[in-house]
Amino acid sequence: MRPLLAPLVALLLVVPLAVPATGTVAAPTAPAQAAGGESLPQITVVDNTTNHLSIPDSEVRVTTYNRTSIDVGVAVATGSRELRSRYAVSKFEQEFFRRDSDGARDQLVADTLADIETRVERLERQQELSTQRYASGALTTQEFLRQRALVDTESRQLTRRLERIRTAAGTAPDYSLSQAQRFRLENNRGVLKTFRGPISRQVATEATGEADATTMYIEASSTGYMLTAVTDGQYTRETYLGNERQPASPDQFADTPDPLGAVNSRAEGLYPWLYSEQYPAVQTYGRTAIYQLQADHPNGQLTAFLDGGTGNVFYEYQSIELSTVERSTVASITDQSTRLQVSQSYESGPLLIAVSDNATGAPVEGTVAIDGQPVGTTGRDGALWTIDPQGDYTVTVTTQDGERVSVRVGNTD
Repeated sequence: MRPLLAPLVALLLVVPLAVPATGTVAAPTAPAQAAGGESLPQITVVDNTTNHLSIPDSEVRVTTYNRTSIDVGVAVATGSRELRSRYAVSKFEQEFFRRDSDGARDQLVADTLADIETRVERLERQQELSTQRYASGALTTQEFLRQRALVDTESRQLTRRLERIRTAAGTAPDYSLSQAQRFRLENNRGVLKTFRGPISRQVATEATGEADATTMYIEASSTGYMLTAVTDGQYTRETYLGNERQPASPDQFADTPDPLGAVNSRAEGLYPWLYSEQYPAVQTYGRTAIYQLQADHPNGQLTAFLDGGTGNVFYEYQSIELSTVERSTVASITDQSTRLQVSQSYESGPLLIAVSDNATGAPVEGTVAIDGQPVGTTGRDGALWTIDPQGDYTVTVTTQDGERVSVRVGNTD
């Protein structure tokens, strides 16, 4: 059995163009290196900003763009689950305060936690199976995103039920949760946090019509996925690697004299730029061996989850302000009267496509496609931020006048 960590712990550590139509940029896809030269798995180095979690190139089975539309099935399922969740919360609270003994309340809490744990296990299987089936081609992109939306939504609903247990126990006179109950509550809360993220939430709101559709870039392996999007001046990515999560393995951080010091040491090797700017807050959840790092830094925000069994990051989401993104022009072409220019940052990172009138330099509005997949339109400024895909690709812009301009972009050395 793993050594017990203090329940509900949240420790914060604060320390002080008529040029060739193709081009390449040195995309930083090599694994990060620790101080001793050790290769750090699945972490991609990016200069002057946060590193990020990536699916290894050899494991990627799907790469595609997608624009989520309103999905009646998701809307109905989400609404139904929301009603059930509210009913379960209300029923628990009424029953909890109706019972007049600690033993009766303990039994209700135990039964409620058991129900939540069953649903958490089911949710975990749903996530694993949908990712595996998507990578194998058994699910379409829309079907996979539908599953992500439903998993994200139910994760939030189950977390709400857990919070109501805590709240009810904290307000009942002369009653408190036992240590075992607190551990169970925190275990579930920690696992549920890794089932939801900003892009999955965005998919859910778009599918139910609560938000406008955006273009996303998706990569998937048989055990993981990466979702990225550009919205409101920010680049956001959400990455999950299921094979880096091994809850049955011994927690290698808890077995050290200073567990959170060991977590920070490991994380600093993975995210050295981040630690040079801002030490993250570190939080652990019960006996799950899940360690969460969260930091606001000069370029945006990062939340990462390390697994004590593997010592690696298995889930991460982060946002980067586009104004801080370093980029270089890698391809441009002038065809008839239109100039098309492409600027890269890093693979699966922000990609800037600019279209202008060759004679006047005035911005040009047009529809943009990458390898034939529509990814958006340039605005009045003639620019579109989107996502740089894997490998070589062709950017095509069709202007409002019907002119079509294409340029080949290289992503390989």
